[in-house]
Amino acid sequence: MHKFTGLIAAGAAIAILSGCTTYHQAESYVTKPVVKDVKKGMTRDQVRHIGGQPASVITMIHARGTCDTYIIGQSEGKPLTYFVSYNDTGHVMNYGFQSCTEYDTDPQAPKTN
Repeated sequence: MHKFTGLIAAGAAIAILSGCTTYHQAESYVTKPVVKDVKKGMTRDQVRHIGGQPASVITMIHARGTCDTYIIGQSEGKPLTYFVSYNDTGHVMNYGFQSCTEYDTDPQAPKTN
């Protein structure tokens, strides 16, 4: 029984230390259609029917295709962004919790801490 209690306490501590961003991301999977319903292979029109107009659209420099950034909320006074990238045929290639600019980075660039 003490192991189980310890696991629960450790899980709670990790959740608290990880901050609100993880909570908002988890919440988005339930409440934000662009997060919960968009899947790889969908067309841009299908995504926009689900998520509406994005906050910004870019043609990517380091990755192929285009990318839409959605503002899905706020966390600690900053916008919580979600990107959906499209290949050259206009189908969803990737998506995640960052902006298109953050996603479209140079893989050869040195990493900064």
